[in-house]
Amino acid sequence: MSAEAASSTETVSATETASYKLISADGHLNEPRDVWTSRVATNHRDLVPRVESLAEGDAWVFPGYDDVSIPFSWGATAGRDPADMGPWCRYEDINPGSYDPIVRVSEMEQDGVDAELIFGSNYPRIFVAMCEDAELHHDMVRAYNDFMSEFCGTAPERLGGTALLPNRGVEGCLMEIERVSSMPGFVSFLLQRYPNGGTTIKPEDDAVWEAIEASGMPVSIHVGLVNGRMGRQRAESLPGTGHFYDAPTRMLQFIFGGVLDRFPTIRVPFIEVDCGWIPYFESQADDNFMRHRKASLKDSKLTRMPSEYMHEFFPAAFITDPFAVQSRHYIGVDRMLWSSDYPHITTDWPYSWKTINATFEGVPADERHAILAGNAQRLFKFGSAGNA
Repeated sequence: MSAEAASSTETVSATETASYKLISADGHLNEPRDVWTSRVATNHRDLVPRVESLAEGDAWVFPGYDDVSIPFSWGATAGRDPADMGPWCRYEDINPGSYDPIVRVSEMEQDGVDAELIFGSNYPRIFVAMCEDAELHHDMVRAYNDFMSEFCGTAPERLGGTALLPNRGVEGCLMEIERVSSMPGFVSFLLQRYPNGGTTIKPEDDAVWEAIEASGMPVSIHVGLVNGRMGRQRAESLPGTGHFYDAPTRMLQFIFGGVLDRFPTIRVPFIEVDCGWIPYFESQADDNFMRHRKASLKDSKLTRMPSEYMHEFFPAAFITDPFAVQSRHYIGVDRMLWSSDYPHITTDWPYSWKTINATFEGVPADERHAILAGNAQRLFKFGSAGNA
C-alpha cells in the first residue's frame, strides 16, 4: 500500500452485524497522488492520471487533456465552513479519511456511520473508462482495484469496495472479475461502460452478467455510464440536480434487452440518483408499454410489467430526498438506500443524523431501519464472511 494510502497496516476490528444502524451506500475517497503512477507498468507511467500542484492549488491532470485540470475541493469539502468552500485547495489540506482507511473509519464514527460503500473520485474513473488503449486501460483498472482492495480490506466490516469493470471487451472483463473475486474488501462491481466498450448492451455481454450473477455481488452504476465527456461541470448548470437523467435509459436497456430474465438473481443498484422520481417513471413506463406492446413492441418477450422489473432489480440510493421518504410506499421501502456522499460537497458530515432525524420524523422504526441500514446490509452483505 502507498505511504499516503494508510498510516497503519493495522486491521480495524469487526463490527457486530446486529449493530449496523446506518450504512452509507455512497462514500468516496480521494486516491493517493501516486495511485496510478506507482502501480502501472513503467511504460505507462507518463500516460496515467496524477496530482500536480498548480498556482491555484492541487489538481488531477490527465495526459492528452492539456486543458483539463480537476481541483479537489468539491470532492473534499466535508466539515468545512461554507465560507471556506471553493474549488481549489492543497491535497494535504483534505480530510485524511479520504485516503487513509484507518482514519476513514474514525471519521465515519464521528458521523455515526457504521459501514460505507466506497467509490473513488469521479474524473480519474472517467479517464480510465474512456481509455481505448486496451493494454493501458487494463493496467489502470488493475492498479485501481488493487488500491481499493487494500483500502477496504483494512476494515472489511466497515468499508465495502467497488471493483471497476474494464470495458475493452468481454474476455478482459471476465479475467478481472475472476481476479478481484478472490481479493478482500469488495462488495460490488462498478459498471462505467458495458463490457463491449459502449453504452448499449450487446449479446456478448451476457458472459459478464453470468459471471457477476455467479459471484453473488451486485453491479452498481454510479450516477450514470461514461459517455465520453471530460472537463469540469459548467458554471451555468446546477450540479447534482440531474443525477437521475441516465438511470431510466439504463433500466430500460437491461429490461428490454432481456438481461433480467436471463439472469434473475443479478442486482443493479443505481447510486446517487435519488428516489423521488421513481414512481413517476415506473408509471410512465408501464403506461407506454401497454400502449405499444401490440404495435411497435409486438416482439417483446417481457414476462412482467416494466415497473415490476424496476422494483426487484434496481435499488436506488439518495443523499437528501425528503420527497422520496414521504413517497416511500410508492417507491418501495425495500429498495431505498441512504448515503452520505462523504467527503463531497453534498455531505452533511459530521451531522448526518441531524438531517436524518428531521427527514424521517414519523417514519415507523422498521421502515426507517430498512432504508438507513437493512437494505444496504442485505444487498452488499456487510458483516458476512464473504466480505471479510
